[in-house]
Amino acid sequence: MLSLMRKHAQSWLIKLALGAIVIVFVFWGVGSYRAQKGNRIALVNGEPIVLEAFRSVYDQMLQTYRRQFGDALDAKLIQNLNLRKQALDQLIDRQLLLQEATRLNFRVTNEELLRTIQEVPAFQRHGHFHPRQYELVLNSNRMTPEMYEESKRYELLVERLQSFIFGSIKVSEAEALETYNWLKNEVSVEYVVFKPSTYTIVELTPEEIEAYFSKNGKAYEIPHRVKVQYLLLDFKGFEAKVDISDEDIGIYFDLNKEDYASPKKVRARHILFQVGPDPKPETIKEARKKALNVLEDARSGTDFGELAKKHSDDPGSRDKGGDLGFFTRDRMVKPFSDAAFSTKTGEISELIRTTFGWHIIKVEGIEEAKEPILAEVADQIRKKLAKDEARTLAFDRAEEIYEACYGAGNISEVAKRNQLKVHETDLFSENEPIKEVKEGQEFAKTAFALGEDEVGEPLELSDGYYILQLIAKQPATIPELKSVEEKVTQDLTEQRRNDLAKKDAEEFLNGLKGGAEFQKAAASRELKAETTGFFERSGTIPGLEAERNIQETAFKLSQSEPFPDDVIRGTQGYYVVQFKARQNADPKEFEEKKSEITTSLLFQKRQRATGEFVDGLRKKSEISIQDGFLD
Repeated sequence: MLSLMRKHAQSWLIKLALGAIVIVFVFWGVGSYRAQKGNRIALVNGEPIVLEAFRSVYDQMLQTYRRQFGDALDAKLIQNLNLRKQALDQLIDRQLLLQEATRLNFRVTNEELLRTIQEVPAFQRHGHFHPRQYELVLNSNRMTPEMYEESKRYELLVERLQSFIFGSIKVSEAEALETYNWLKNEVSVEYVVFKPSTYTIVELTPEEIEAYFSKNGKAYEIPHRVKVQYLLLDFKGFEAKVDISDEDIGIYFDLNKEDYASPKKVRARHILFQVGPDPKPETIKEARKKALNVLEDARSGTDFGELAKKHSDDPGSRDKGGDLGFFTRDRMVKPFSDAAFSTKTGEISELIRTTFGWHIIKVEGIEEAKEPILAEVADQIRKKLAKDEARTLAFDRAEEIYEACYGAGNISEVAKRNQLKVHETDLFSENEPIKEVKEGQEFAKTAFALGEDEVGEPLELSDGYYILQLIAKQPATIPELKSVEEKVTQDLTEQRRNDLAKKDAEEFLNGLKGGAEFQKAAASRELKAETTGFFERSGTIPGLEAERNIQETAFKLSQSEPFPDDVIRGTQGYYVVQFKARQNADPKEFEEKKSEITTSLLFQKRQRATGEFVDGLRKKSEISIQDGFLD
């Protein structure tokens, strides 16, 4: 069952309060319908974790990974990430921390709780806590002050426990220097690559193909497929039933004026003199000298646009004479914005240094900020609130229909009574696109979790709530060789090419270890030996940006041990590398990086300390998980 927080995930007040109404409700399942039914999935020292809490945490993790991996996040990757275990572990760890805080007699006074709540921006008006605002936000999310305050108290208890854990953790300057040297020391290597694609002549016999298929038949398996019926309660269908009052619009406008205000904008041109990441002092100095010469030309009357076309290193604006159009302050990095927004129309700035390099800025226009007018945005707000309310109505209806379907054991009968259309899919696999559904991956995940004839709980997708029932299963099967022979032949050919490349690379490496000279040995095989520039552990190898394996291996090499034990598998083939030179980090730059490195090390130490602390709690706790839940 979907929780109240998910139910109102699209509501404007919940978005406003996102920074305030913390995920404690997720962890505790306050008001959860399933919790009331005792739908627990785990016990931690006798205290339950409910299914609704798990689903909320799981969904948040899924969204985080989706932002990180994009389209690459498929069912297989989700399985490899073991998201179900991650989400449950997070809930168990939090429960343990809260129990330990209670055991250690940590307390949060009413005064502390009140002060914390008063500092939440979502509960303030004009920078001050406003009781009516507090009520509005909580009421709109169906929360009472008692519910929220209890949850906030729990959160503060955990923070206090974490402060207790972290109290003695320090980072010395010696540790920071050691880390700086580890990160900033540089090496360079020589390398050759044996590419499987160059081994074009590979002959295979029918017997070899058959033997390969016999051994690797599982790779060509036709996956398990299912067929479902489903009901769709689409959001658009509920929008016509929504009545948004002028009062609703007015309240929303008052709380979200900044979203409709027109901030100050500046139109500017710029000329960029790029210096690249982690530039050397001489590079910065040379770029600045060039920039000063161009600045002098610009101020003497030379057309700024023509100077930008000739000198700027910004490919996005160079052909437009450096024109960036109108932009708000937050669209640019701070030093650039500060300069642009403090320069008058027609004026040219001094040289500005950012992470991109040196800039010369000319301001060509200014649009002052404008306060929003309710009448001008009322229709826009009405449409937004109607969509949000439609989602709530759809949720309520989906819950009703689901309960009816669950009770009846099928969706067809309920659909007929409620004049709903029953949709039916073709057979599909877990990773196969479903033409009827935009977000097929989530749909398929839900479908494959269903048992025979089982009706699934409402699934929220971008266009509405789906209620699924499994109606057919087709088990996985391995096809006959003749139906996949072309693919099998192709795969075996690729394997043979790969084996040949690896074999030759290993012979080449053994020859080097036996005393062969790198360049001559490469030339004898008609290979081109390359030399990298210097690179850091945390950077990339010039020309080999994707080859992390080479990067990791290179820092294990030295003048006395110039070769790795084995050849290195890379994206292009098999690499053989030889140590070339090492360059130590510049100690003068340590002072600039010390604060950043210390902060990073402190965070890592705290993470480890928390992990070790929780591991200790786990070992002496009674934790039981519902049988089969993590399968």
